[in-house]
Amino acid sequence: MTKNHPKIEFWKEELQSWKPSDRIYPSEWAEKYIVLGDYAEEKGPFRIRRAPYLGPIMNAFYDSNIEEVVFQASAQIGKTTVMLAIGGYYAHQEPCPIYFVLADAETSEYMCRERFQPIFDDSPELSHLKSGLWNRDEMRTTNGAYVAFGWASSVMKLGSKSFRVLMMDEIDKPGYYVTTKEASALSLAEERKETFFRFKIMKCSTPTIDTGNIVRSMSACDVVYDWHAECPFCHQKQPLRWSRKYSTGFPKGLYRSDDGRWRRLGEVVWKGGRKATEKQIARAGYKCGNCGKVWNTAQKNVAVERGEMVPRSKPLEIVRKVGFHCNRLYSLLGKSGDIPKLVRAFIDARKSGDPKNLQGFVNSTLGEEWRETVKKPEIYEILKAKCDLEPQTVPQTAIALTCGIDVQKYGFWYVVRAWESGYTSWLIHYGHLGAWDDVENLLFRTRYPIDGKSATAGIWRAAIDTGGGDVYEDMASMTEQTYWFIRQNGVGRGCRVWGSKGSAIPLSQKVRPGSIIDKTPKGKPLKSGFRLMLIDTDKCKDMVHYRLNQAVNREHHAAYLHKDTDEIYAKQVTAEEKRIDDKGRAVWVQVATDNHLLDCEVLAHACAEPEWDGGGLNILAPVVRKEPVPEKKTVKPSQPKSTGRW
Repeated sequence: MTKNHPKIEFWKEELQSWKPSDRIYPSEWAEKYIVLGDYAEEKGPFRIRRAPYLGPIMNAFYDSNIEEVVFQASAQIGKTTVMLAIGGYYAHQEPCPIYFVLADAETSEYMCRERFQPIFDDSPELSHLKSGLWNRDEMRTTNGAYVAFGWASSVMKLGSKSFRVLMMDEIDKPGYYVTTKEASALSLAEERKETFFRFKIMKCSTPTIDTGNIVRSMSACDVVYDWHAECPFCHQKQPLRWSRKYSTGFPKGLYRSDDGRWRRLGEVVWKGGRKATEKQIARAGYKCGNCGKVWNTAQKNVAVERGEMVPRSKPLEIVRKVGFHCNRLYSLLGKSGDIPKLVRAFIDARKSGDPKNLQGFVNSTLGEEWRETVKKPEIYEILKAKCDLEPQTVPQTAIALTCGIDVQKYGFWYVVRAWESGYTSWLIHYGHLGAWDDVENLLFRTRYPIDGKSATAGIWRAAIDTGGGDVYEDMASMTEQTYWFIRQNGVGRGCRVWGSKGSAIPLSQKVRPGSIIDKTPKGKPLKSGFRLMLIDTDKCKDMVHYRLNQAVNREHHAAYLHKDTDEIYAKQVTAEEKRIDDKGRAVWVQVATDNHLLDCEVLAHACAEPEWDGGGLNILAPVVRKEPVPEKKTVKPSQPKSTGRW
């Protein structure tokens, strides 16, 4: 160069920043550049063979068609490592705005300072990218990448900037469920990528319940992959699962093999069950679903190393969203995937008697969602509550009859119960009625004989569900008709009829008086109106099943069934089971088509509660019975007599 044209020299950092990308897969990039620090079980350069199932997950980001990667897995299996590695890959190879979303502010700061920044600090090839503008929640690199960290519960953090790469960690943690006036945290985060054409999203989490964010995200994927390990005996590759019970996504315990055929899943086996000795636990192994041979932990680890990712179903021609699932059985780090260790943890969880301990094992070790059934009544158990009482007969010790009526588009289901003062009761009558005439006959004219006596008893109190709204032919809604019926027949005819409705929010008690209804749903005035009773249906269903169970065991406060109670009744009463919802509450969930008689039982039981407006059984004298009115003929609901009024 001449004096007029001096030689231009660049700093080493500038040359490295301008260096073209390596054009390698993310898994290869991770092995080349990432050095694991003190936070890792095995420190030093990242080696994909120590977690071979992570390679295909990382490399999915190299596919230009894939827009979203979902990773459902057990705890400590490498989810966060994958997420941070992908962020580092894009910051180095394809500089762009990158956003990490964590569950809370504390975790966000930790991930930024203690996990992500060391990726650049500890790698000689990456350390030059640090520009000095690095703090607790964002950083810029010399090659133009911008990396930010935020948390799900901060709406403001999620709503200000746009990002091409979005990484969301532990999306089943509470922070992602914080209620705001805006959309959910997941939706707000996903909107940050709208201005980019070639965007990438990753969602990863240990699951919680079957309605959690990660489960819903997995169900939305175009295809889901599992790591198939090769049997050391028959060489058949298969996904590793604890048992067929804990194997969501494999109907009837079958999986699709790499050759497209459907085969049986394997499972962890040991002798002794919950009472297994330490010697029996030490011999636990994995039973091949194909040949039935049992692998020990060492053989299982070799099988995992030789495995491959296989889709659960035939992939679509173009895949936009792809899911991956891994559990602790795949782990090769330390004793994390040791089969006897896992068996011991499972037995301890079962022996504890605490469902939360078992849920912790299912979620954190098996990577499976928890379908908790707090109570699942069985038909044969319900029918054990039958006694020798004849149907439509009142026990001698009963002091009152209550009735619950469930209004449907085509008719009415009903239950009649006889009560003792100590809240023991008997089902004496149930069934279906076709018209309002029949309801009127049941409530005001039907008389039930008292066992062993010549006297009869009528219904003391009835509750009709007003929560419907289906259109009945060309007339007003059933709710409208129910309001008119209650207003005209609620008082003054022997049986006191109340309108009831399930409360939209949990109540402090089972029943409480609601507002005065003075208009129909269509706005027509109701003269004088009537008071609506609000019912906490979850609490009352708990009560119904508790008392039915007391009847099975012949204990106090039992709810007995008459001797001819059939399976129709039992099926409807067991049409719901109790589960934990996405807010951690135990609620009743309908699992069968017809649950009308269960709703009727709730109403009949609620009528007897002390919180009922005017009081429950506590306001009655020991004997409350009336003889038939001479001028009116007794009519049974099974043969209703029409009055022509409805």
